[in-house]
Amino acid sequence: MEGDARQIFQAAVESVMPRPMLEREVTYRKETRTLCVGGKEYQLQKNVFVVGFGKAVSGMARVVEEMLGDHIVKGIISIPMGATEQFKQLKKYLPNALSLYEGAKDNLPDEDSLKAAEEIHKLVSALGKDDILIVLITGGGSALLPTPCPPITLEEERQLTCLLSEKGATIQELNLVRSNIEVLKGGGLALKARPASVISLILSDVIGDPLEFIASGPTSVSTTNASQCKHLFNRFGITDQVPESVFEYLEVKKMSITADNWPWVQNLIADN
Repeated sequence: MEGDARQIFQAAVESVMPRPMLEREVTYRKETRTLCVGGKEYQLQKNVFVVGFGKAVSGMARVVEEMLGDHIVKGIISIPMGATEQFKQLKKYLPNALSLYEGAKDNLPDEDSLKAAEEIHKLVSALGKDDILIVLITGGGSALLPTPCPPITLEEERQLTCLLSEKGATIQELNLVRSNIEVLKGGGLALKARPASVISLILSDVIGDPLEFIASGPTSVSTTNASQCKHLFNRFGITDQVPESVFEYLEVKKMSITADNWPWVQNLIADN
């Protein structure tokens, strides 16, 4: 019985490793240079770019790198501080050619993760209509892709995150705010990458798999708004502690995004 239990446990662990999860959803036909993702096909011609952010994107990036080879022009992934050291004995979980950035110590946005986010921002903003952007997203992605909208500073966003966390805000509530005060959250990354084709491969850590709340939904349509943020601040009794720059930005924020204008984006949650 003990042996059977070990086999069952090992099978369960293997089933949620990056490789089997991605290979169930993503295939590449080398003879035709065709990438198939969730039933949709993409033609590759050394036109693939990869970005990723989250606690588990390193292993995902390695799989994508091995699958697509020299079709990848450039890639940047943002991973937690110390992850490279942890994985160096398990090389199959580290990509070979993609640029690695470490940051978000204690799962809070910091200068290191801001630098990674800035590089990702520059990469995606330069893409053209014939390019394909693969976005790898896992839990912890919000802290690893901080892009506060001016005049909000990184330190002010950290302060707000701590305020909300101390009051018991859920991950959905934290990410609701982030998606409204950051450049690349709430669909911002997908908008910056347009007109390139965007393929998001997502490992969810949020119950119910709501796309807009996983890593604050960088490639999904946001249904939240500034009023909801202000209501949240009032409910938690922190309105007088929220940095003035946050209110200043929310007052002038005018963005209306509907699901009808996202034909260049494919979001796929890898099912375990």
